[in-house]
Amino acid sequence: MQRNRIILAHMFRQSLAALILFAAPVSAQDSLDISATLARSGLAATETALAADQGDANARFALGSVRFLRAVEKTLQLRYRHNATLDDLGIPVLRLPVPPNPDAQPFYPALIADLFAGLIADMDAARAALDSVEGDVALTIDLAALWFDINGNASRDAGEGVFEVAGSALARRPGEAGMNSMPDLLNVRFDTADVAWLRAYTHLLSGIGELVIAFDPTDVIAEVGTSVTSMAALRGTETMDRFSYLRQQEQMVDMFAMIYGALNRVPDASHTVAARDHLLAMIAENRAFWQAVGLETDNAAEWIPNARQSSALGFELPPDTSAVWLDVLSDAEAVLTGKLLVGHWRIEPGGGINVAKLLENPVAIDIVTWIHGHGLLPYMESGPLIGTANLRRFEAMFGGDALLFMVWLN
Repeated sequence: MQRNRIILAHMFRQSLAALILFAAPVSAQDSLDISATLARSGLAATETALAADQGDANARFALGSVRFLRAVEKTLQLRYRHNATLDDLGIPVLRLPVPPNPDAQPFYPALIADLFAGLIADMDAARAALDSVEGDVALTIDLAALWFDINGNASRDAGEGVFEVAGSALARRPGEAGMNSMPDLLNVRFDTADVAWLRAYTHLLSGIGELVIAFDPTDVIAEVGTSVTSMAALRGTETMDRFSYLRQQEQMVDMFAMIYGALNRVPDASHTVAARDHLLAMIAENRAFWQAVGLETDNAAEWIPNARQSSALGFELPPDTSAVWLDVLSDAEAVLTGKLLVGHWRIEPGGGINVAKLLENPVAIDIVTWIHGHGLLPYMESGPLIGTANLRRFEAMFGGDALLFMVWLN
């Protein structure tokens, strides 16, 4: 298991950052050609070439996959152009690191909303290509050939490799290997089942994007920015030692004010419902993926193996992985559809919060009233609560690496 942990630590950038690495299961008609093209020309040029090819299942899968990765690349490029690090937020896509830009354009309040609106549109385009896949897929790609053109200069610079972008904070335990031990070549063969796997991830990122846009932070970012400028003018150039610690944390305080301000406003119900629908679609695609994987009889450089296969990443999954993971997803589905309630200390064990109703008719996230309970009273009802048994089974199966496996398995 220690060997598995080292491998996983390299393949994930904490949690949702790993999506970037593992959402790369793509190739085109000629696996060697597509790897070489991606390594030489990058994602944008490869997407353009694939979009002109209405070819077989491999070509359509390649197009959908490259569009997925290109969508992530575009978020990195937007953040780089405006020096918008934002990785402290812990939100998928935003948590990926970008280098400092010495010639950045000014940050603008609508950047986050624009970023996620673009991401949602790009996920739609990626899904359209994946939906057009007909027939069997059998593609091999060198994951080490993948890179993000973060600074937009159409060449691969230091720090732009997928492993580098996804691996800046991977030393989760003392003594774990660093990025220098990543392989120069990592060929993985992707099968028909992986079409559903990648479609599931497009729904996941779309769902996250819809939630962000539901709480569109544009206005509150503008308000906080204006107030910070006004307060700085009132303060002048003199400093006081007793405020030195807070002054060092100004950016963190400003970020908290923006997040709290955005969450403490009534979100757009059309986007929260869309987020729920995407998450339900993700679960459905996940089931389709595991059903297809279970029927595979080959064993050739597998991405996610069944109980009779081995992964190209160098380890095997426990034989009951799919069953336990699908039970976890079934619990999540039951919460999203209102069949199971989320517990609240005021009314447990008799009832809980109906998340489905909350997403359909959302209210501002007021931490005080939510903890007290009266802010959630309209969504409280009697009924069965979601338990932790299935999640605990999954955690027991993978120990301290449970979160990493969740990201990989989707």
